[in-house]
Amino acid sequence: MLGVGGNPIFVTPDIPLNDLKRSTDELENSFLAAQLGGKENTARLHKAEATWDYQMRLEARYVERIAAFDEAIILSSGFSVSRQPAPMQKPELSASNGDLSGSVLLHRHAVAGAKTYLWQYCHDTLSQTEEGWTNAGFTTKASTLLMGLDPVVRYWFRVAVVTKDGTSAYCDPIMHVVV
Repeated sequence: MLGVGGNPIFVTPDIPLNDLKRSTDELENSFLAAQLGGKENTARLHKAEATWDYQMRLEARYVERIAAFDEAIILSSGFSVSRQPAPMQKPELSASNGDLSGSVLLHRHAVAGAKTYLWQYCHDTLSQTEEGWTNAGFTTKASTLLMGLDPVVRYWFRVAVVTKDGTSAYCDPIMHVVV
């Protein structure tokens, strides 16, 4: 017995193939009728589209469930494999302009057990030595507002975290032009 896509693995689809074919035909016919105009034709198109979409989603879940995420088996069903977008990774440290000219808001991902955040910056050029960094202060929160910086100048910022285990290395510096 052949199932979805002619594959004997998919013999008991959640939505029978004849029902999917009927929904596809109804969607195509509704689309053509809606091209002629009219509220009823448009309403039929939307209903046919919703039915077809629902049935295809059920069928896709069936294939995914039976294939157990095996891409070769999914492809053999006639469906294609799609990649889910990876969640966007937030940067470890970010900078944004403050409300006042010459101010910048720095925000770091909070660290569990952090006691203190040590903030530093360097002016215009990224310093390759520790001596080129200026201490901007420390906070108990994972953010700080720096004020009194020169506007329209490039700054580099970094932060280290103090926990009960000691002080971390400074994060990779980020560059921000202060406005």
